Amino acid sequence: MPVFAEPLAWGFLIGLVLTFAGIVGWRKLIGRRMPGYLAHTEYWVYTPHDQLPKQELWMDRMISNNPHNRRGRPSIGAREGLLFSDIRLHIAVAKRSRNPLVFRPDLFEENAVPSKEVLARLSQANSLIKVRYLSEAVLKDTRHLQFMPHLADAMSDLAQGLIVYDAVCEQIFTSEDFSAQLERNNNAERPDMHVRVAWKVEEDGGGHAYTKGLRKVGLPELRTDAVEPDQEVLITGLLHRAAHSLMREPTTEDPFEYEEFGDTFILERTERNGEFVQVTIKRRRGE
Repeated sequence: MPVFAEPLAWGFLIGLVLTFAGIVGWRKLIGRRMPGYLAHTEYWVYTPHDQLPKQELWMDRMISNNPHNRRGRPSIGAREGLLFSDIRLHIAVAKRSRNPLVFRPDLFEENAVPSKEVLARLSQANSLIKVRYLSEAVLKDTRHLQFMPHLADAMSDLAQGLIVYDAVCEQIFTSEDFSAQLERNNNAERPDMHVRVAWKVEEDGGGHAYTKGLRKVGLPELRTDAVEPDQEVLITGLLHRAAHSLMREPTTEDPFEYEEFGDTFILERTERNGEFVQVTIKRRRGE
């Protein structure tokens, strides 16, 4: 046997061990992928500038110089700070000259309804900063819901942002309104920052309620069966409560039971239809 065969064998063995250790470490850090699972959180910050703020500036703005920090309650701590180096975090700049359509989100998303002020500001934007967090591995917690709004707010502050668009909720904010939400409460994991319920009118005059935002925690959106138009407030309110429960704890199981007007309403998810899961609502009369 050649004299170098034994060192080669040891080198090969060590390589296998390191590869295995790397796989174990990767799975421990990122988690296991689940077929069909995708958690998606994304914000677009419209700005008159073309350059992305330097990394050290927006990191400092999020941590030490975050104006939304509270005594004993920092906006971004060690728990969220791990996401700075997470490969699932993506930041990019898109220029108007190359992507004119994305500067009118109302033209391709029916829920993105701009005011006159928003339209005026969009016309002043020369680029947008896209911040996105995508995970095909099941998330162990919701720290990204705290991290991403503060990241979008930092980018907006440093780049003189005009508009912040929540691309998953299809919701448009002026930069001041978006920042004000964090100023009122720097806990961005709260459900009202990430999910909303909309109402769609059917051809026969009735309508159904549906959610926007549950994809941020890897869940399909919810949609109720069609009901009479006079039930809009009740049905949207019930779905709103269920959506908030799922944002707080995505593994919550059916059924959801809520008391309204002395009766008990039972919500249960049924079959999936495209991006939505159908929700049936049953009413149990009170005594």
